[in-house]
Amino acid sequence: MPADLEAVLAVLAGRLGVDPGDPSDEHYRWAVYRDALDDPAHLPDLFDVVALEPLDSISLGIVLHLLGGLPPSERQSWINRLGNDRSRAYATCRARELAVLQGDSVTALLDDPSVQDSWSDWLQLGLADSSDEPAVLHRLATEGRTKRIRRLASERIRTIEHRGPGTS
Repeated sequence: MPADLEAVLAVLAGRLGVDPGDPSDEHYRWAVYRDALDDPAHLPDLFDVVALEPLDSISLGIVLHLLGGLPPSERQSWINRLGNDRSRAYATCRARELAVLQGDSVTALLDDPSVQDSWSDWLQLGLADSSDEPAVLHRLATEGRTKRIRRLASERIRTIEHRGPGTS
């Protein structure tokens, strides 16, 4: 266990008011990180943790959890802290998908008939669950990758049609 990580973990545990525990136990470390994820005051410590954490899966879990709440301009700095190419590639893909999910309009992307093939199940589920764009929902309802995606998109279409145009 890197001494730097032990020090950051001890500070973080102290700020959270939790038992310092055994820093060599990844389950303990994840529990501390998970508690810290809900408070933006702990972001600087978590930023340090991402680069120091010896388990890539834990570092990636932290970054993936935070990406959606970070301003797009800050996402890459978190991704760059990850310790291996595979984790960085995965997080970069998620950041691109968040930009689509959080963007103003997805309908224009549908002009490329193959664009949906590049969308992960995660993105398709997110769009099926939250989009108000009929073209996107109809595409997902008919061509979504899984039954769950197609069902969610169909339900969302019915919800939008039921509430009527121009209402939220």
